[in-house]
Amino acid sequence: MIALTAAFTSSVEDPDFWWHLRTGYWMLQNGRLPSHDLYTYTVLSHSWTDHEYLAEVLMASLNSWGGLALISVAFGALTWLGFFFIYRTAVVARRPYVIAGLGLALAGLAGAPIWGPRAQMITFTFTCLELYWIAAYLSGRSRSINYLPLVVALWANLHGGFVISFVLLGIAIFAECVEWALEREETIRMGHRRRVRTLGQVLVICLVAVLATPHGLSVYTNPIETLTSPAQRRLIIEWFSPDFHQLVLAPFLAMILLLFAGFAYRRPTTYQLLLTLATLALALESARNIAIFVAATTPILIETWSGAWEDFSASRGWKLSSSPPSALLRGVTVVALLVIAGAVLFRIGTVLAHQEADTASNYPVRAAAFLAAHPEIGTRMYNQYGWGGYLANRFYPDPNRRVFIFGEASVMGDSFLQKYQDVQTLRTDWQRVLDDYQVDYVIYNRHEALTNVLEALPDKWDCTVYQDSMAEICVRRK
Repeated sequence: MIALTAAFTSSVEDPDFWWHLRTGYWMLQNGRLPSHDLYTYTVLSHSWTDHEYLAEVLMASLNSWGGLALISVAFGALTWLGFFFIYRTAVVARRPYVIAGLGLALAGLAGAPIWGPRAQMITFTFTCLELYWIAAYLSGRSRSINYLPLVVALWANLHGGFVISFVLLGIAIFAECVEWALEREETIRMGHRRRVRTLGQVLVICLVAVLATPHGLSVYTNPIETLTSPAQRRLIIEWFSPDFHQLVLAPFLAMILLLFAGFAYRRPTTYQLLLTLATLALALESARNIAIFVAATTPILIETWSGAWEDFSASRGWKLSSSPPSALLRGVTVVALLVIAGAVLFRIGTVLAHQEADTASNYPVRAAAFLAAHPEIGTRMYNQYGWGGYLANRFYPDPNRRVFIFGEASVMGDSFLQKYQDVQTLRTDWQRVLDDYQVDYVIYNRHEALTNVLEALPDKWDCTVYQDSMAEICVRRK
């Protein structure tokens, strides 16, 4: 758990972070929520249901107090808290410690593409808490599940991912219904029926509790629009299915294989099986849901393989010594923990110290500085989608530096996202789209298809204005 802290604390790399930060400052300055687009000149009239408003205010406040470093540390701690709930759900104290440790480590590696300073970590941690309460209730250890509506009410004001809370409750209710239908002993059937009733009541209260937001009924409609948007799924990388050719996804694949291999040795409960299948389907459908899969299945993985190990060791008469550790072993353990803690602090410090370099390697920092120094260049930009948040944060409220598009895809709308995609992929109407929006300068990745074509049209576009290893600025000739 100490070592995992290093995996969760990273520099800011999420493209959406920048417009979240700017929106937080906007709300602190204006004392209200945005109701329409703030940053583009293209969809100014589009309404905005800002589900992350409270998270954005927190980001802006943290940044004012301690800069990006404090934000990174805060979100690292938040993710670690989620793993603490996973630790509790897995009842690690009752498991063979090596299997529990390896399970947690594998889970930390499996979610590596997702961890970082981003609002999605709020949903991860609340998901872990909800799963902890559900597991504790189903096992008879606790009735803390009754507090879930309060958590969901807060969750709905922090991140749109709160809808997963209903899915998880639904899985638990369905599993209990299956057990109720299959059970023959009346006393046990009554227990399942009682749990179905309690969980159903909690679900209904949660459905009402999310209305405790400034958004009214749109708190429901907006996430549904996002989840059913074909344009977002074609454009946004995080909505793509996981690409297992990428080495970073090898631990996620290992988790999947080990889970089902473990089920061959130890039969899962109905709830465990349904939860695994549902969250695996979500993770295979969209890479951003890997975090939900990790939250749901890590305790199952640890419990399954712990049981398999216990059966295997019992069949061979193996037994670990339960005698107290020697003074020497305790001393070695303390030294090892200090070394690990020191290494973690060094790694986190190194990562945070490279924030400026990481930003420059991911965003058009130098190109943006050039535009700031040359206000005479252009009035209407076409920008790369992933850079929109950074550019909006960098230039807002400069009217000549409003972006063409940024990462709040639900505000953009599917129709507009398709127009952006038409230009990016050079479909037959790409020039007409630029003309319709009177685009007079383009800031885009260098050596991509769009900038290559613009370079090939020197009578219409001047691409010698600015170029670096990352970005290129092309200005429309008058």
